[in-house]
Amino acid sequence: MIAVLPTVKRIWAADICRDGGSYCFCFDSDDGHWYEFFLKTNAFDLSASSTHEAPAIYRGGSNDGQLIRKLSWDEGKRFVAQLNYEDMRFQELLAVVAAEGKA
Repeated sequence: MIAVLPTVKRIWAADICRDGGSYCFCFDSDDGHWYEFFLKTNAFDLSASSTHEAPAIYRGGSNDGQLIRKLSWDEGKRFVAQLNYEDMRFQELLAVVAAEGKA
């Protein structure tokens, strides 16, 4: 896995996934690739203590891309802290990150 996180140049999508509640946002980086910030749902894990797993970043998307790095909740909070994207799903994702998956 790559230690250096990609720089967010432009967010172009945010959504809740059809897997039961995972959240993601997609962005272009200054390295010419697109990435996905992904919060996997724990909706089907009855023993889970949170609604979502800690964030992960994929190059090319979580379904078929390359895992760049799994983040801690603190790293996830820092990563999204300066981002702005006017979208309801993005705001929901930010709330999940702020609550460390206990939203």
